[in-house]
Amino acid sequence: MRAIPGVPMPSGLLADHLDSHPHAWSRAELLHAWSTRRLTRAIADGAVTRLLPSVYCGSRHAADPVVRGEALNLWHPAGLVTGELALHLCARQLPAPDRAALIVPRGQHLRSPSWVRLLQVGTPRVSTSFSMVNCAVPERTLLDAWRLAAPERRASIAWEALWARACSWRQLRREVERAPRVPGRVELERMLGWFAAGATTPLEVRARYETFADQRFREFEWQVPLALRSRRATVDMLHRRAAVVVELDGDRYHSTRQARDADRERQTDLVAAGFAVLRFGWRDVVDRPAWCRDRVLTTVSARLAGPASARRDA
Repeated sequence: MRAIPGVPMPSGLLADHLDSHPHAWSRAELLHAWSTRRLTRAIADGAVTRLLPSVYCGSRHAADPVVRGEALNLWHPAGLVTGELALHLCARQLPAPDRAALIVPRGQHLRSPSWVRLLQVGTPRVSTSFSMVNCAVPERTLLDAWRLAAPERRASIAWEALWARACSWRQLRREVERAPRVPGRVELERMLGWFAAGATTPLEVRARYETFADQRFREFEWQVPLALRSRRATVDMLHRRAAVVVELDGDRYHSTRQARDADRERQTDLVAAGFAVLRFGWRDVVDRPAWCRDRVLTTVSARLAGPASARRDA
């Protein structure tokens, strides 16, 4: 039986051992420690689940993403987990999918359960591992997730993965350039082109080209350097006449205490210089764009309607 860090060698009842340890096990491993009769009985009792041919786990762990990834590796050692499951293993804040995708060599004749999609495209020369699961590299897993997703889900998958820093937009662009066929290539290349044009984060791209893209925001400038009394600061959005600044941030890019303290000091300096400052995070821009638009337009209108002395000459 293979050695798994933190998991003792098997002892006691088979069902208890598998229930206590969220891992996948090959039939050969289990029969090394227990009899065929005990395995059959544990399956019949519902304590053990057959995930794949000759691959098992404790039933309460059958939906665990790591267990499923291990099961795929045991079932096909030459295969690499890819798509949304691999993205989740790479960046746990991304959702775990119901189905998995596995890259296998061409010409393999395998029967897989409904939760597994086989990609017979040849095994990539470069791979990695997450949680001891052998996977394609993140940029390849993201491109495969894009390929396999329904068209209406593709952009969301790409944005979320880039925001989670599963890979960089440059890595994804290189992967796209190497790929001979990509469904929805025009849309994906347009998204990547926004980064190439100077956008600094996925949040800025979504804000600029989706949330604040219509004519009501045409007076806003993007990535504007400002000379404040105590510092120079580059703000994400600036309405110069109203002296309104919009800052786009979130925990993934401002996650340390030091970074958050610096953000607060920067905002204080902007307010002291006469700017009204609005801050939006990823979930604001993605989940409630109409609210973001309303807050910005309301603030700009109020500033323009107020006395000139309330505004800074930006």
